[in-house]
Amino acid sequence: RTVPVKLLEENRRLINLHQGAVHGLKVSYTHLIAWSIVRALEKHPAMNAGFLSAGGAPHRIPRAGINLGIAIDIERRGERILLVPCLKDAGRLSFPAFAKAYDELVLRSRQGKLAPEELKGTTVTLTNPGMIGTVMSVPRLMVGQGTIVGVGAIGYPAQYAGMAPRTISELGLSKVMTVTSTYDHRIIQGAESGQFLADLERLLLGEDGFYGRIFEELGV
Repeated sequence: RTVPVKLLEENRRLINLHQGAVHGLKVSYTHLIAWSIVRALEKHPAMNAGFLSAGGAPHRIPRAGINLGIAIDIERRGERILLVPCLKDAGRLSFPAFAKAYDELVLRSRQGKLAPEELKGTTVTLTNPGMIGTVMSVPRLMVGQGTIVGVGAIGYPAQYAGMAPRTISELGLSKVMTVTSTYDHRIIQGAESGQFLADLERLLLGEDGFYGRIFEELGV
């Protein structure tokens, strides 16, 4: 699903103006996108379910908590490795606590200080290949997870990227990003995945008080 990000961009700017004034944590696009995934999963718990084959019969395993995996690309000794630490029970956290826990996981991943338990129990993963310019990705779903969400690069559509900034402004064009959902089709239907992405877009466009809650919890 291709999502316009003008509102995301402007609200992030306002948040960080406030955070800078109070010496608070700088908020990234990924913080906000990850938070929208958690909020959308609350509306679509089926996307957080798991598949289990037991006794020769398939079973759908509902999960009460959202354990969000964060795919982190790390370069060590000239080689790139991928670590996916897990932010446990992400849905119970406030946005400031969520962003802080997110950053702590990323820092410990880069320092090689993750505990083994922090790499287990993921129910849904966020991967952000947009960080290296990829526009759209269809990541592989890992065993035990219901969904993996791929976030593409934020930018103007390719056919407009070469235009002068003034022309882009006059045309009222917004930057966009493409979000994909790879899901376990044994337990999740395509319509459910499609609605999940639709609600994810609605949140990023400010519906259901998405930014209002963040502003309130940060004291903006």
